[in-house]
Amino acid sequence: MKIIFSDHAKKQLVERKISRKIVLETVKNPKKKIKSYKNRELRQKMFSGKILEVVIITEEDITTVITQYWLERIES
Repeated sequence: MKIIFSDHAKKQLVERKISRKIVLETVKNPKKKIKSYKNRELRQKMFSGKILEVVIITEEDITTVITQYWLERIES
C-alpha cells in the first residue's frame, strides 16, 4: 500500500505539530477504524494519552491522508 499526503495534510502536520511518523503508524496500525462520508475512513490511535485521528481515502492501491488532528476523547 502506497501512502501519500495531500497538500492540506502536509500543511496541517506543521501547524498542528504532529509527526509524519505517528500519522503513518495510525494509518497502518489503527486502534479504531470508522467509515465516513465520500468513501473516507477515520483511523484512530492513542499516543501519550491523546488520540490522533487521521482522515484517509483509499483508491486502488493508494491511500491519501486528507488531514490529521488530536481528539479529546475516542468517538463512539
